[in-house]
Amino acid sequence: MTRKLANCKVVVTRAVEQNADLAAALAEHGVTVVEVPLIAIDEPEDDGAERDRTLHGFAHFEWIVITSPNGAARVRPFLDAHGAAGDNTEIPNIAAVGAATERALGYPTRLTADPARASVLVEDFPDGHGRVLVVQGERAGDDVEVGLRAKGWNVTRVDAYRTLTLEPTFEQREEVRSADAVVFASGSAVQAWFDSFGAETPPVVASIGPMTTRVANDLGMHVSTTADAQTVPALAEAVVSALLADDRSN
Repeated sequence: MTRKLANCKVVVTRAVEQNADLAAALAEHGVTVVEVPLIAIDEPEDDGAERDRTLHGFAHFEWIVITSPNGAARVRPFLDAHGAAGDNTEIPNIAAVGAATERALGYPTRLTADPARASVLVEDFPDGHGRVLVVQGERAGDDVEVGLRAKGWNVTRVDAYRTLTLEPTFEQREEVRSADAVVFASGSAVQAWFDSFGAETPPVVASIGPMTTRVANDLGMHVSTTADAQTVPALAEAVVSALLADDRSN
């Protein structure tokens, strides 16, 4: 740990129930972590009715594609219920974006994108003509759907959860003003930041992946560093490296 890191203040913006791992990883490097949750994960507007109806019939699909741990957490109960009922029907092949999504699911996957990027999953996915269920968040783009359709698959998308925007408190805004870095783990968090603070950011801006970086760039923010993989350790390392590089440039 350098003296610079000991004096650094880093803002993390994930949903409150998802900040712990990233905050711990950053704290290991000696930085001061400021939690400013800008998003919250909630049920879809229909309280998950369409999601649940579709997942009840998951056996009709050849593949289930899950793009995030939040989506995996909502698929898992249906797989658990299938096993508890003693159903002999085989579950579909499962593809996940990243090891964190596979861990949240708790079931083995046929394909796990590594590095954890939707574009990698699409690239690695086989050609075919059967039915694929894509489980994503409400605000997720259509890159996976479009990519899999281009490979011949009949794709059904279901929105498994909804991302809500939170308003920072006065105290949180004061902390942000003196921060050395901000960390974004989703495009939704970037948009929520922009809604509250505009394009103004601390000196170092770290992004978890290309899609998040693209959202930031489109909103006029300069991203200092993008993690090599969409994982918490990679994101923490990216922040630390950028802070040290910023230190050397001063």
